[in-house]
Amino acid sequence: MTYFSDVKAVTPHYDSLTRTDFCFECGKSIENGVVLYDGYVERHSEKTISLHPACAAVLGQRLIADGYVNRYKN
Repeated sequence: MTYFSDVKAVTPHYDSLTRTDFCFECGKSIENGVVLYDGYVERHSEKTISLHPACAAVLGQRLIADGYVNRYKN
């Protein structure tokens, strides 16, 4: 994850899955700071999602809450 203070000045390392100024978590426009998260959509194919900083914190906590208790289940 990488934080940028100005969404208009961002150059993602990978193609964005959505517009850079669109929050993947809440679906609202991002006007200031943005958190970019890089991940795989296919093998050898990275994409970036954009999040408001607060939405990144919420998404991260939800992933931890859902994943931690089930971490040994496959």
